[in-house]
Amino acid sequence: MRWYTNYILYFVLLFCASINAYAEQVTVVYPDVKAPYDVIFQQITLGIETSFNGDVVHIKLPRKFDAKQIAQTIKTDKVIALGRRGMRIAKQIYKEKSVVVGALPIKPNGISGVSLMANPTVLFDSLHELAPDITTITVIYSPASAWIIEEARTKAKAKGLTLIHIAVNDIKTAVKAYNDIFNGKDLTKMAIWLPLDPVTANEKIVVPTILEKAWNSKMVVFSSKPAHAKRGALFSALPDNELLGQQLANLINAVNYKSSPSTVKTLKSIKLAVNLRTAAHLGFDYNSKERSQFALTFPN
Repeated sequence: MRWYTNYILYFVLLFCASINAYAEQVTVVYPDVKAPYDVIFQQITLGIETSFNGDVVHIKLPRKFDAKQIAQTIKTDKVIALGRRGMRIAKQIYKEKSVVVGALPIKPNGISGVSLMANPTVLFDSLHELAPDITTITVIYSPASAWIIEEARTKAKAKGLTLIHIAVNDIKTAVKAYNDIFNGKDLTKMAIWLPLDPVTANEKIVVPTILEKAWNSKMVVFSSKPAHAKRGALFSALPDNELLGQQLANLINAVNYKSSPSTVKTLKSIKLAVNLRTAAHLGFDYNSKERSQFALTFPN
């Protein structure tokens, strides 16, 4: 009888070993950075490990590295690439492996991923919570952020909002378009949305001008870029890094470089940075329960 028990045990162990051998695997490549920035990638990778049903292989990328050489060391069929360094690896392998990119403000470019551009639904929901009287949103965009506009228009309409979207190609035209907005008659029910756009949300020229004029006009400005709340926007979107990791893990399971076209998703889960000084200037007074939901508040 003992030999029979050992026989059964042998095949159970063999079966378990075979399952492990064919377990799903994903390689995550990301920058090797010092504190406090390393926390961002720790949180994202934690989210990946939480949602990916299989083994996760980590490769940290130093500041200087040979992308082609590192790409050749990746043995898994699935890869999640984070940050600009990760993107360098993704460009080497996306035609021969299933790859998704994250922790970057990407747009559709032939490689799948999750952009840092917040999903319009969560942005508009946040706007309604913080500035409930707003009925019209104006967004000025260049080709860099044009890919998000149709989705934004659809989501705004579903929420009973009017989205005015104005296309421009350069900073000069963008500044003129913003000036036209501020020269309008009734701005109390209108908000300006600053997307992740290097032209229409240019940090040196456009953003300071918009925030100054919005303050003088008592007009709501909200942004997809975290730093803008500190500079005076009513609120900005912050990525929820762990949930971003989960979204990336779910996407890599759906992507197949052989059969499925590339897709870029917007960020589904965000946290809020809120400027309380701007809020008070606009006449908004958030209670303690509402404030407890904010990830960051300014002034500190």
